[in-house]
This record gives sequence, C-alpha cells and structure tokens, in this order.
Amino acid sequence: MKYRHCLIVEDSGPDADMLREYLARTPFFLPPQVCSNLLEAATLLQQQSFDLILLDIKLPDQPGLDLLRLFPSPLPIIVTTAYTDFAVECYDLSVADYLLKPFTFSRFTRALNRALGVQLSSNSLTEDKYIFLKVGHSMQRFDYDAIDYIQAFGTYCKVFINQKVVVVNEIISNLENLLPKQKFLRIHKSYLTNLSKINSYNYRSVVVGSAKIPLGASYREKFEGFLSLLDRRSEV
Repeated sequence: MKYRHCLIVEDSGPDADMLREYLARTPFFLPPQVCSNLLEAATLLQQQSFDLILLDIKLPDQPGLDLLRLFPSPLPIIVTTAYTDFAVECYDLSVADYLLKPFTFSRFTRALNRALGVQLSSNSLTEDKYIFLKVGHSMQRFDYDAIDYIQAFGTYCKVFINQKVVVVNEIISNLENLLPKQKFLRIHKSYLTNLSKINSYNYRSVVVGSAKIPLGASYREKFEGFLSLLDRRSEV
C-alpha cells in the first residue's frame, strides 16, 4: 500500500497541530513534515518528494502564494487561511481547495477528495491480498476479502469469516496496524471491520452481514470521513 507524504506550511503552532491530528485520522498518510515559513518550504520541496501541500497564506517571511509562483502546479495544494481575500487568486493558480479557518474534519476530508480523489483511484495500491496470523501454535493464511470483521478478545482477537470464528494470537491494536488501511477500519475500541462488507450503518452501529457492530463515538467522525473518501474514489 502506498502511503502519501504531506508538507504543512503553517506558522501557527495550534493550527499545525490540528492539521497533524486531521491527517493522523485519515488513511493513506505518513506523519507530515511541518515548516513555518516559505524558505523552509522551498528547501524541503527541492530535497524531498511530497504528494500534497497544506499551505497557509499569511507567513512571516513572504506570502504563501509566492510558493505557488515559485513551484507552479508542482502537486495538489490545499490553502488553509483565515482570510477570504485571496480565494480568487488561489483558484487562478489552480489550488485544489481553499479552507477558511476554523474548519471541521468533515470539511477537511472533502478538500482531500478534491485534491487526491483522482490519485486515490488511479494509483495502483500494490499489496498482498492476504496475511498470515498465528492461530494456536501454527500460522494460518487469511484472505483480506474473506474477513468480515474482527473483535477484540482479551489478548487475542476473533476473526469472523463467513459466519465462522477463528481466534488469533494478536491484540486488536496490532491487527489495526498490520491490516491494509484502505480495506479495514477501527470503528470501536473492540472492533475492526472490512469496509467492503458493510451493508448499512447509523449513528450508533454498523451492520456487516447479519451482525450489528457498535460504532464508537470517538471513531464515528473518522468512519464517516473515510466513507466519504471511498465514495469519491467510486465516482472517478
């Protein structure tokens, strides 16, 4: 699976922390690089490859728009600002979206849809289609597409496959890291679900096959944001 690398250009510590948190709640992203001025940003862009820039307009050394002029359309850019004055100029410079502070996580995911929707659907996410997990004293193969959902079971986990249950020797946090994030999502402290197996959901629960799984309050926004990303991928 390809994870994407984001550059945050933001001189406000609290705003940079919020963007870090939003990216951490979004699949496909590595921890971002953060810089506070245009000189740092230009240097990083010359030294490293990025898939996305989150760019503040008001920077201490030069306006953020100068970065767009220095690197014309280098990669998708989402402008984050408290000022409406530059919106027309930004869109003339082909920015993907213009976010007015403060903005919600849901609004942020819509901006990602615009910036990365085509990339998310067209890039080949090459990966294995299965994983080997320890069951008792042996290693057993589990095909990703066969897994319905996973439930925490103390220091073990129950893997539900076609109405059968297999207990594996892994805690749920380890499985959350091992399984591909574009296929499986933690929706409760005790549950991981295969997103392709979801039949329906509401504010409190998710239905996978005949099983109703609780949707944890702290996981709800990330779940809905990720479904929004998937919807965007299916439209392209």
